[in-house]
Formats: sequence, structure tokens, C-alpha cells
Amino acid sequence: MKNYRKSLYMSGLSMLLIKFYKRFIILIVDCIMNANLMFQNSTLMKKLFFYVLLVGLLPACSAQKELPMRNSPSDMMMTLLSDTPIEEDLQELCDRYGGRVTGTDVNLASVDWAVRKFEEAGVSVKKEAFTIPSLWIENGTIASVTGATEFTPKVVAKYYSKTTPKDGLKAKIIDVGFGTDADFAEAGTTVKGNYVLVEADLCLDVDGLFKEYSDAAAIDARAAAAGAVGIINMSSRPKKLLYRFIASDGPDHGLVNIVMAREDAFRCQRMLRNGDQLDFDVTLNAVTETESTSYNVIAEIKGSEMADEYVLIGAHLDSWGLGTGANDNGCNVSMMIDIARQMQSLGIQPKRTIRFALWNAEEQGYFGSWGYTKSHQAELDKHIMAMSVDIGSGGITGFFSNGRPEMAAITEKVMKPVSGLGAKTVLDIPIVGTDNFDFMLEGVGNLIANHKPFNYGVNYHASSDTYDKVDLESLKRNTAIVASVALGFANLPAEEVTWKRQSPEEIAKIISDFNLEFPMRMFGVYEAWERGERGRH
Repeated sequence: MKNYRKSLYMSGLSMLLIKFYKRFIILIVDCIMNANLMFQNSTLMKKLFFYVLLVGLLPACSAQKELPMRNSPSDMMMTLLSDTPIEEDLQELCDRYGGRVTGTDVNLASVDWAVRKFEEAGVSVKKEAFTIPSLWIENGTIASVTGATEFTPKVVAKYYSKTTPKDGLKAKIIDVGFGTDADFAEAGTTVKGNYVLVEADLCLDVDGLFKEYSDAAAIDARAAAAGAVGIINMSSRPKKLLYRFIASDGPDHGLVNIVMAREDAFRCQRMLRNGDQLDFDVTLNAVTETESTSYNVIAEIKGSEMADEYVLIGAHLDSWGLGTGANDNGCNVSMMIDIARQMQSLGIQPKRTIRFALWNAEEQGYFGSWGYTKSHQAELDKHIMAMSVDIGSGGITGFFSNGRPEMAAITEKVMKPVSGLGAKTVLDIPIVGTDNFDFMLEGVGNLIANHKPFNYGVNYHASSDTYDKVDLESLKRNTAIVASVALGFANLPAEEVTWKRQSPEEIAKIISDFNLEFPMRMFGVYEAWERGERGRH
């Protein structure tokens, strides 16, 4: 009898503490959602201290019960911030599949992997085929420097670089400094028929990346106009890091376009400036196809009230093959899978349908998301919001609303519950460079997650973009932020959705008002818009 009474007492105490523990969880989530609340409310601080003491007693109870899960946003937040398989998914994607260049067998294998992950979570999922208008896959690039010295530099070809004859293409190296108009004018006719060597500043952040893209587009045009056969771009990264960009004219690019290790390029530059003559010989072999098929992965959780309206959140599954595509963009692929998994597990029922997209062929020109806008054209009027998450694993500070003031205002409201996690700012600036682009061209309200730089810039598209470079703690917080914002949009009352799909005239005005023609040309996507093939016209 004594043991029975003790057991009954401990069981009752355990249930009582579980009750307090549940309240503690909700309190913690409220504090996370509004960090300032903790410090402004002395009563709340006392309650928090009291619950901490009680939770500390919980392990001492011999009759512990499993906590029942609920389906509130607070439960979802706490679950996503706790221990989930997101890190294991990311490690598996990076280490087992590595670089996932669209058009390769390993890319197709990663598509099947992603489908399995959604299926294992019990989430409705399918592969959706789309057409890639042009494909370029490097088989190999070999180069040598000869003349006053001989050595084998470390190089990689830019995507869409012109290939060379089987026995290579050899010509002189001409130093054109940073490749400005003045630099090319000084080099004069010596450029014709030769390679130009272009110096670059170190690139250590996202601003540097956009500057490098911008500079490269102008340099490509100057080199072509001067009659160069190719460009040797000094790597903007230290320690012989190589990376890959897209040549500015896309598949119509007419030059051999190479990135050379920074240290090797400086060696060439020093010798040239000392009056030595150097030749560059490169053999570049690549598979090129004018048209091919690839696949997006599309999963969804059906809405409970407005199932025919959609909130779309996505990240791109493909990557370049030099590294393993961790920060760009495997971390956010694992985010999408984890959000869907936990929503399904908790029984979260959004009022509108939430779709999860893993895009393919983003690196080549956002072809996967473009393909989606074409195949889902009849549904685009019903897309309330389309979000792209594609700037690594640094902490999310807010969102770009891409020239849509009405979207900016509602995003600020929807984002308030996660301000304590760092998401506080909405920038109403249109961004060209990721999978929001075709939704912007189609007039659909669209967002891009804005991240702290962390180590994104130096590892961008580089051989160093590997699992160990990901900020795993920030990734967990980012996942909670994106999930909360997506659910917030999905649950908005109908009267608060005041924005509509924009007209062709409104879309053209954004392009004009924000001078988007140059960045669109820089990424090789303006011509299709201009021809009326891409976007709403």
C-alpha cells in the first residue's frame, strides 16, 4: 500500500508538472516571437523563472508521460527549433549527391531523393517535367601558360563558354587591368585574336558578388567588341579557390571564358608588366544541347478553407559541381523538406494550400521556376505569394518584396511573430537572380528571404561550398521564420489580401522604374522577356 501511494503521488506530481511544462513551452515560444516582451514585463519574468524551476523537477518524476502535440503555430515553431532531421537531410544531400548540375545523372538522383523525403513525411509530392532551352555541361578544361615561363594554372570554364577545337586554342595573353573602357583603349589592337587577362577585387560578400556579375557583363561586351578570342578572369577568391558563373550572353556567348586561380593570374600579370610575353593554351570540352528535359519537385499541404489559393515557398535543388551545393542551396532545400515534414506531423491545416517547390536549373537561368509558371499558368491568379529562399544559411533579417508596396505592408504584419528570431525588415526592392524572377514577370506577389552574409560570398559557386560551411543554428531559426511567414500568408483573412496579379503594363513599369534591364541582361534573361517568350505580355 505504501508503494502504491508513492506511485500514485509521483504519477499525480508528474501530470501536474507536465501541465506546467506545456505552459512553459508556450511561454518560451511567446518570448521567442517577441524578445522585448521578456524584459518589459516583470510579471512575465517571474512566471518564466517559476516555470524554469518546475521544469527542472520534471526528470525526477518516475511516471513521466509523453507530451501531447497540438497543431498551433506555437507548436510548429517549437518543433522546428528543436531536434529535427534537417541537419541529417542536408548532410546526406551534400555528401552523398555532391554537386548537382542540371542535366547530370546525379541531379536526377537528387530529384528522386527529394521525392522520397516528402513521401516518408507523408506529404503529397510529385515530379514535374519542364524543358530547358539550352544545356551546357563541362567535361573538362585543361590549360597551360608558356613563353617566358611554363606552368599549369588552375582554371575552370564559365557556363556557356565557347568550346575549343580538340587540340586546344592558343594565343597571347594581353593584360587589360580591370577591363575598363580606358584599359581596353590603352591595350588597343593588341587585344584582337588574343586572350585578355582581367584583374578582380577580392569578393567576400553578396554586394561583391553583384558587382562582379555587373563588371563581368561589361567586360564580356568590351572583349567581344575588341576581337578577343577569350577572357581569363582572375578569381576573386583567395587560396586558389575556383568558382563558376554564367557567361553574360548565355548560350549565345562567343568567347572562351575562363576563371583562373587568383595566385596564378597574379603571377601572369606580374610577368606581363615586367615586359615578358606569355601564351595561353586551353582545351575546353563541353556537352551542349539546345533542348532537354529536367524536373522540379512539387509537394503540398492542402488548404482547409481556400484550397484553390496557393502560398508557394521554394529553394533550388540544383547546384554547381565544384563543391557540394551546401549554402547554395542545399541548406534551404532541407528547410523546405523539414517545414513540410513538421507541418504534416503536427497536423497543421493552413486555410490556403501551401506548396513546397524544389526548383531545378536555377543556376542556368531559373528554368525550373519558369517552367512552373508556364505549366501552372491557369493557377497563377490564385497564387497569393511565391517565396524564394536562396542566399545561404546566414540569419534571415527579413524579406525583399520586389517592388510591391502592398506586399511589403502585409509582409511586415505577417513577420511580426518572428521578429524575436531576427526577421524585422522588409525591403521593397526588386531582385533579379533567383527563382522569384518569373513570378515577378508574371505579376504574382513574390518575396525573397534576405540573409546576413555569413560566409556566403567567399564560398559562392566555389569548390568550398560544402556542408561544414553551413551555419546550422541559423538554419534552424530561418526554418522557423519561413514556416511562420508562409503559414501567416496562408491564413490571412480574404479581406486582407488586397493585392492582385499585376497587368503586363504594371510589370513593365517595375522593370523600367527600377532599371532592371541591365541585371536581366547580366543574367541572360532579358532577351526572352523582350521577345515576349517569358513573363506576362
